[in-house]
Amino acid sequence: MVSGMVVGSTGLVGKHLVKEMSASGRFNSIIALVRKKQFDHVAGVEEKITIFSDNESLEKLKTVDHVFCCLGTTIKKAGSKKTFKVVDLEIPFQLAKWAEKRKVKSFSIITSMGANPNSKIFYNRIKGRVEKEISKLSIPKIHIFRPSLILGKRDEFRLGELCGKSIFKILSPLLIGSLARFKAIHARDIARGMLLHLSDPREGVKIIESNSILLKNGANPKHD
Repeated sequence: MVSGMVVGSTGLVGKHLVKEMSASGRFNSIIALVRKKQFDHVAGVEEKITIFSDNESLEKLKTVDHVFCCLGTTIKKAGSKKTFKVVDLEIPFQLAKWAEKRKVKSFSIITSMGANPNSKIFYNRIKGRVEKEISKLSIPKIHIFRPSLILGKRDEFRLGELCGKSIFKILSPLLIGSLARFKAIHARDIARGMLLHLSDPREGVKIIESNSILLKNGANPKHD
């Protein structure tokens, strides 16, 4: 039995991840960092209201075996590029440094397809920078998940995503071979994939593209 912590547990993937962890029976301790409690109905989950700007609050958290970072926002929701950077780069890196200090066994994070620290696109550049900085840390296993468009019911309305889902639904049958990584993926499948890859014995930094998230070895599927 192992222990795990989910950051961003109130988000689309995070909610599914907490439920999947509880249902798996693999975890004797599940900590969900939240702004307000909402997992009273999920067995074995300990909710911790945490303010990331307060280092003392983070230091009081107990050590776990595995940390899952599901934080993510949009520039529109964040209100500015500066706030977006805090949520998608600074807080995840702060958490990863805490994980390194506490000698966790693995750190898993969701970034995005197209993440690149040198990208001209601000969103992709920030995602790439957080990957780059976290990859430098001394954590036995660092799993970076790069999903394409994420499917699922969100609490807030995102017009761009709604349009994107409609387009992806039409294009999905055409996305085969090297294009398979562009297929949309459901949040529940990302959550399941994050748990699936925990059993990979290989150490080091592992980048998992969207079409490999549900493949245990992280390899791209073969095509004729």
